[in-house]
Amino acid sequence: MENEYLVGRSIHSVLPVPADRVGVSGEHLKIRVSDDGRWHLEDLNSANGTYIRDDNGEFHRVYSKDITENDIIRLGNKGANSYTFMARRVKAPEDTYYHEFKQLKKLVARQKEEEAEKEKRIEINGWISRVAGLAVIGICALIGSISGVDIDPNTRYILIACAPVVVGLLFSGDPKKLKALRQRRSKIMLCPKCWKPISEYDVEYGQCSRCKAK
Repeated sequence: MENEYLVGRSIHSVLPVPADRVGVSGEHLKIRVSDDGRWHLEDLNSANGTYIRDDNGEFHRVYSKDITENDIIRLGNKGANSYTFMARRVKAPEDTYYHEFKQLKKLVARQKEEEAEKEKRIEINGWISRVAGLAVIGICALIGSISGVDIDPNTRYILIACAPVVVGLLFSGDPKKLKALRQRRSKIMLCPKCWKPISEYDVEYGQCSRCKAK
């Protein structure tokens, strides 16, 4: 046996979608929840589509998809005419936003850990770049002592000068990845009720400073 939940601007919707959200169809989607805890979403040929948010904060259009209760769903195209909610709200539309803030806190913490790891790697790579020239000097001296080959001074100077540049190029993608991680965090740090950007303070204490949802 499974329970069905209709969502849209219709009076039969389990969620109170505002009438002015014209991007939402009357019967926009249906969510089925089975007794064994499986969730399935089905778009009901809505005019402006149904979208699911991924781990990067990006929304992707879906038509029929197995979901979880913590998935973020958007009805309609991005903007004031759309309606966004966490799937679990179809079962508890009048509940507080404690669960949503708890999930958001976990997600932000995981994001910050990834950023910290990337920052540490960038710092280590920076030190590697700085000592690369000294490493080349040591290698040249070692080669000379073992084989008796005296490397031309000009060649040695070029190698010493190029070493940090080469190492820097090898790790040049890390700052871009860190920037992408920070941008991803900004996409997910949204109030689960008004869906406006919120601060880390709001996330930590589980209350939106704009709409006061908690």
